[in-house]
Amino acid sequence: MKNLRLIRKKRNINQLRLAIDLGITQESISKYETDIAFPSKDILIKIADYFNCSIDYLLDRTDNPNINMDKVINEDEEIENLIFRYKKLSSEKKNKLEGCLIAIEHDKK
Repeated sequence: MKNLRLIRKKRNINQLRLAIDLGITQESISKYETDIAFPSKDILIKIADYFNCSIDYLLDRTDNPNINMDKVINEDEEIENLIFRYKKLSSEKKNKLEGCLIAIEHDKK
């Protein structure tokens, strides 16, 4: 679980802070990171949830910590499509769209 150390350091979290947050010992974190011990399924899930990363990433099966890269790519494509369509609008229609967005943001439903 070398990626555990990488993601922990990248997020500036020391072993003790992570251990406290997960309800385990710092020694356990150290053992996981050095492949001396392996976490239980429940602890592995807690670690993945804590860092919002995939279990495959924690198990060093991938270098990509994202849980679902397809979803991220699809969202990026949707955003690019919306920007493209927005740029094609007239100034008047851009103003109407802005009004709609403000109304939606303030909608309590």
